[in-house]
Parts: sequence; structure tokens; C-alpha cells
Amino acid sequence: MNWWHRAHATPLTAAVLIATMLLVPLLGGSALPIPSLLAGMSAGIPVALVLPAIPAALTLHALNRVPRLYDTAAVRPVARYQAGMLAAAALLATTMGLGATYAADSSMSLAAARNFLGYLGTGLIVQYLAGHMYGPLTVALVPVLCALIGLGPGGRPFPWTWPLHEATSPLAAATSLLLLAAGIAATTLLAPQRDASRPAAA
Repeated sequence: MNWWHRAHATPLTAAVLIATMLLVPLLGGSALPIPSLLAGMSAGIPVALVLPAIPAALTLHALNRVPRLYDTAAVRPVARYQAGMLAAAALLATTMGLGATYAADSSMSLAAARNFLGYLGTGLIVQYLAGHMYGPLTVALVPVLCALIGLGPGGRPFPWTWPLHEATSPLAAATSLLLLAAGIAATTLLAPQRDASRPAAA
């Protein structure tokens, strides 16, 4: 199993995730100056809600470092390794989010952990449907699109804009968990749609 962790850079992804979750309480008051096209305001969105996209994209990149062909042809239980890595990352982010929320008396860390799960799940689903190169790109675009068109009049997020909801939003929590579960299932249990549509090589 050690070879798999080295090939997929799991220590690096874990370190970046830990560093990100530690930075969230420090950047809780900062905002990215992304104007909202529908809300008529330009206050931006909290950095803490966008920052989890970095470890999510890195996790996807780490999974893609080894071609899918080698993983599917391996005699070791690679699917279980992948599921374990993703579940461990989700558990680590959630634990740190809950701990920071309790220690700092701020819900921003919990919202960041929720967004990490949702970003990661979204990227996994896109990779399954469109190919591995589009997963990290999608993760980078989701918070930007949410900021541009996800706020309605008065600056309130639309129901579908789960990354911008408050940390206590049950809708956002359920959406992120559903996305992650669907992404893990697609990655570990199903053959990629992009590969399935290609004709077999002679």
C-alpha cells in the first residue's frame, strides 16, 4: 500500500488540507472581490469559502497522477485505496472544521469543511463524466460561478448555491454529502463514461 500512497502523493495532499483548514480561522474576515452580477453588489465572498477548492483540486490531481488503466489492471484492491483516501480526507476536514469551530467559536471553519466535501464530490463526478483533466478545473470554477451568479437581490444565496450558504444550512450540508458520496461511488465502483464510450483497441 505504501507504493500507492507515494504514487498518489497522499502525504502532500493531507498536509495541504491541514494547512488550509488551519488558515481558515485566520482569514475568516477576508473576502475575494468577485462582483455579483445578479445581486447588484461587489462585496465579494469570504476567502474561507473559496480556500477549500485548493486541497480539493490537489486531491483530484493526486488521484489522477497514475493512469486509470494501471489502477484498473492492478491486482491490489485499488478501488478500496481510493475510497479510503477520499473518506480519510473528508473525515480529516470535518474533524478539523468541528474542532476549529469549537475552539474559535466561529462557524466559518465548519462551512469550509463542508465546501471541501462538496468541491471534491463535484470534481469526482465531472471526472467520471468528462475525463480526469476537467475535475480540478471544475473545482476552481465552482466558487467563482457561485459568486458571479449565485447571489440574488439583497445578497442572499440561491438554494442551489450551496458553497455560499451559512455553516448551519442543512440544505448545503446535505448537498455536499450527496455530491461526495456520488463522486466516491463513481470513482471506485463505475467505469468512466469517457473510457466506456471509446472503442476497444485492436
